[in-house]
Amino acid sequence: MTAHKTGNLTQGGITGTLLRFTLPMMAGSLLQQCYNIADTLIVGQCIGAGALAAVGSAYALMVFLISVLLGLSTGSGTILSL
Repeated sequence: MTAHKTGNLTQGGITGTLLRFTLPMMAGSLLQQCYNIADTLIVGQCIGAGALAAVGSAYALMVFLISVLLGLSTGSGTILSL
């Protein structure tokens, strides 16, 4: 049986397995970027420059917090699985 049918990422070709693993993450990043563009357009057109500056400055903080929480979740999942 191939790695594709069993879901085993340690067997089979590297390219196909890597693409199957990364495509959902790439799609999520693309959707996140589309959300940010829409948010910027809506806030910039409807509310004004001050609100747009607030959204832009808050974005870096949100990315930082989400990255930290994802790292902690992954790390704790690794510890708990032992």
